[in-house]
Amino acid sequence: MLHTLIIFVGLFICAYTLPSIILAILQIRHIKTELQKPAILLESEDYYQAGEYAIASLHLDIINRFLEIITFILWVSFGFGLLQKQLHILIPDSFNPIWQSVALVLSFMFISSIIELPLSLYKTFGLDKKFGFSKQTPKLFLIDLYKHFLLSLVIGGLIVFLLIFIIEKVALWWIVGFIVLLSVVILANFIYPTLIAPLFNKFTPLDDENLKARIESLLNTIGFKSNGIFVIDASRRDGRLNAYFGGLGKNKRVVLFDTLLDKISADGLIAILGHELGHFKHKDIFKNIAIMACVLFMLFVIVGHLPPQLFDALGLAHNGAGILIVMLLISPMIGFWFMPLIGYFSREAEYAADEFGANLSSKHCLADALVCLVNENKSFPSSHPAYIFFYYTHPPLLQRLKALDYDMQY
Repeated sequence: MLHTLIIFVGLFICAYTLPSIILAILQIRHIKTELQKPAILLESEDYYQAGEYAIASLHLDIINRFLEIITFILWVSFGFGLLQKQLHILIPDSFNPIWQSVALVLSFMFISSIIELPLSLYKTFGLDKKFGFSKQTPKLFLIDLYKHFLLSLVIGGLIVFLLIFIIEKVALWWIVGFIVLLSVVILANFIYPTLIAPLFNKFTPLDDENLKARIESLLNTIGFKSNGIFVIDASRRDGRLNAYFGGLGKNKRVVLFDTLLDKISADGLIAILGHELGHFKHKDIFKNIAIMACVLFMLFVIVGHLPPQLFDALGLAHNGAGILIVMLLISPMIGFWFMPLIGYFSREAEYAADEFGANLSSKHCLADALVCLVNENKSFPSSHPAYIFFYYTHPPLLQRLKALDYDMQY
């Protein structure tokens, strides 16, 4: 069993922890080199601040990778046995076995979230506050945390129950489980804008009639039917800018961050929405779901064919709870190696959406809006090619601007 554990831990380190740390180091070195050169796209002070923030975030990512591997080793060496022993004391044997399994999985998820909480607190109230991004208050943070906990307990508990039931009752559970979980993902995309997101933010119908008329005219141009144009109170938590189209079917809605309305001109906003409409026109959300389905299916196939000896070595039963816990354990590693594929198709989709948005407004207007976004969000405009290959879902801004024939004059 020790031999199996060593192989399992070694695989996690070599296939996930070390590559992600190496990529972060490459990115840090790249940014430090670029900071020695004249500023581009941003004012000098903002350029160096963006670089410092990116480097600080990468250092935090490296710390998080080390924390992940320490936690991973603790879980697989004795953590699962200890957790099951404590739950056995707390939960009577008369309790339904499936709900005992649900309690084990949810306890694992809850403890994992608690372990990650200190870094989350530091990023929100330390790093992001220092660089002027976070507007969070301790009260709002705790309220959000409480809501996330309740949603995870109720919705997560039901999903875990359903998957455990399938694993233990269906022969080809890894196929049926995949179909069910993919269906849940699609349903979540459908209900998120109208049922989930309003639990965390206030959505107010856009009251600028001129801007509303321009946006509706833009939507009508390509036949995008939404259930409204809303402004979200994002400034309560963060000062960065964004806009998106959320939902599927009749639940589609246009969502504008209140920070965006304060910083971007109406022409720039129309250009950004034109880009987002490009994703709708090209059916990118369905392509993304298809790619996600491939990743999810591969995860189910791998976990569905793991040897029972691995579960014995981890101190877990080869049942629904044990299988779901192992799935959660290895999902970062599987996701890591799918990211280049996801990123490639996503970057291509962004170029196509830029072209579509530019045709609805103009290349110059869209490029100016993108430059405004990078200035307001203080995003560092240059990255290492390997880091882009693994992590970037959007092309680097310099490449997007080049495709838009933007004269950067630097």
